[in-house]
Amino acid sequence: MAPLLGRKPFPLAKPLPPGEAGERFIIPHTQEAFRTREEYEARLERYNERIWTCKSTGSSQLTHKEAWEEEQEVAELLKEEFPTWYEKLVLEMVHHNTISLEKLVDAAWLEIMTKYAVDEECDFEVGKEKMLPVKILIVHPLEKVNEEAAEKKSDGTCDSPSIQAIQNLFFTQKGRGLIEAQPQLL
Repeated sequence: MAPLLGRKPFPLAKPLPPGEAGERFIIPHTQEAFRTREEYEARLERYNERIWTCKSTGSSQLTHKEAWEEEQEVAELLKEEFPTWYEKLVLEMVHHNTISLEKLVDAAWLEIMTKYAVDEECDFEVGKEKMLPVKILIVHPLEKVNEEAAEKKSDGTCDSPSIQAIQNLFFTQKGRGLIEAQPQLL
């Protein structure tokens, strides 16, 4: 990601061909290389101006390096704090969506906090004090809960958590939908 200049991405200098003879001048934080000191100093002077905006946070009046580092921090934070199992869910929601950003954020938050996602890791309660780490395999829409629960009962399967633990398959309905989950190996 590159910081914004005037609300538009500022392209990095094209990389120099490898193995080219001659001195190279490199900007440390972007690894951009220049053939001449004049090109390098002109770019460095531009980067030191407080005219840059972080694309991720919208922070403005930063130097290029400050905006670059802030974007890297946000990207790392997102990797750590935003689980991959929510990516598909949120991307499907925002793709071609024209509602306001505030409403979109609220809708995404509501979706994430009220529904399970495939591959989501969570704890399955098997009694008052026993929790098993599980991974969601399938999420069934709430509208079909009653039909599927009746199907399960009619085909002779047992809904007991202990039997399901033995079968390595769980079904639960805790306000976020009917799910099938598999225990995680520790």
